[in-house]
Amino acid sequence: MRAIIIDDEPMPAKHLREMIRQYCFEIDTVNIIQSPLDAIVHLQENEYDIVFLDVEMPEMSGVEFLQKVNLPRNTSVIFSTAYSEYAIDAFKANATHYIMKPVQENELVLAVRKGLEKNSRQNVAPDTISVFDGTEYSILNQKDILYLKADGSYTQFVLHDRQVLASKRLGHFENKLNENQFVRCHNSYLVNTMNIDKVGKQKSPYIVMKNGETIPVSSSKRAELENRLGLH
Repeated sequence: MRAIIIDDEPMPAKHLREMIRQYCFEIDTVNIIQSPLDAIVHLQENEYDIVFLDVEMPEMSGVEFLQKVNLPRNTSVIFSTAYSEYAIDAFKANATHYIMKPVQENELVLAVRKGLEKNSRQNVAPDTISVFDGTEYSILNQKDILYLKADGSYTQFVLHDRQVLASKRLGHFENKLNENQFVRCHNSYLVNTMNIDKVGKQKSPYIVMKNGETIPVSSSKRAELENRLGLH
């Protein structure tokens, strides 16, 4: 699981990161960003399971940050604060939990456990995904998607009957689609395994989709694809 710490004070942030690494074995990645403005930009392209958010920051408060950022619904937010009176504000902002500074092991473990419980309840992939093209949203049924193709800062959705150009990068959608159904076969392609017709296992492997299109498979993604499809 992935976590990010947003705190303008470097020492408390580093201390929290070390405690997470020591006591929260479910979390394998912990990043730190000191500026909430930088964090908003970062979170447009990167997703995390848990956000540890400082309440008091010079650019904006933690509550104001949550009002400005667009987090996925299954992301857990844990406020960190030196003042217990901010707990009410935390829960009003729909935070999963809050921890007091200096952070104690038992409080940290409890907060992370609550975050994981929230993720497990909400991490069931929906049948549909909303795709914004810069003007309007298209609601796509995941089973109808053949594949996704990276197109610079955009992503091309190819369906049985049409194509939709989305105004976000491929990595953004990889985290939102059903991970049991979609697989990255190439840096530029994410394919729906339900809509694969054939797989070529030559020196340069490839996929043939049900609409007849051929998709390349990169050498770095080949093993994962073959494992997912049971090709041994």
